[in-house]
Amino acid sequence: MSLPASSPLPKAFRLVREILQAAPPGGLSTKEIVKEAIRLYQVDNPSYDPSSSQASTSSSSTSTSATTTTAESSTIASSKGKGKGRASGSSGSNTRKAKGVNVIPPDHPFVSTSYLKSRVLATLQSQALLSKTAQPSSAASSSGSGKQSFAWRLSEARQSNLSTPKWDFPSHWQRLIDGVSPGQLHAEYTANKAARQEEERQRGFESGKVLRTERDIWEWAERRPVLSTNLERLHLNKRRAEKRPKKERTRLALFESYPGPSELGLGSEAQNV
Repeated sequence: MSLPASSPLPKAFRLVREILQAAPPGGLSTKEIVKEAIRLYQVDNPSYDPSSSQASTSSSSTSTSATTTTAESSTIASSKGKGKGRASGSSGSNTRKAKGVNVIPPDHPFVSTSYLKSRVLATLQSQALLSKTAQPSSAASSSGSGKQSFAWRLSEARQSNLSTPKWDFPSHWQRLIDGVSPGQLHAEYTANKAARQEEERQRGFESGKVLRTERDIWEWAERRPVLSTNLERLHLNKRRAEKRPKKERTRLALFESYPGPSELGLGSEAQNV
């Protein structure tokens, strides 16, 4: 499944990867990614003037805000004299904030800062291609916003000794850039991740580092049916529940100590009787 040819996502994925590959080890914030993307756009498009684009966007938003304010003022003025002279609606709640200026060029694959955050970076993070870490407090205070600042970095490949093949992240990147649907790749990546987690879990059981839950014991193919679990001993009183595991293991050891039909020299016909 591929994305439509008009989708800006493949180009946006490629641009994010190029920017972060050249970024310092600490990564870049979203604002820094946008700033670098505009710089690269100006290199490819020398005639682009960001001030004129922002001015046109700002003037349109200002005119819209002025029209809205005028309409609200006339509504409040017409409502005076009714009742106790109070306006029918609060001017503070009806006042609409002017839309922010979009610093992204019109034909840029990032579309807007909101699109970059919610579609591009969020998609890459959900597929473990990017990692998002909090920046030091000094970097956050220098920005002057007072909010916690985060940095984006390319995820690093982890070493693994599992038999399940690890996910090929370079190929994942290339398929996204080639236009393969992110949903399809996310499903494939999730299936591979689940298989690797299950293998790690089974290794933990075998090494004794991870204890099996009641459900794990019931679903365990090698479980001895004569050995009960804690939930299966809830009907016993405290004294019997504490002694039951030892009693069951003693019975199992005694049963396994008996010689089988093959050890007694009996043929297959005797075993089937």
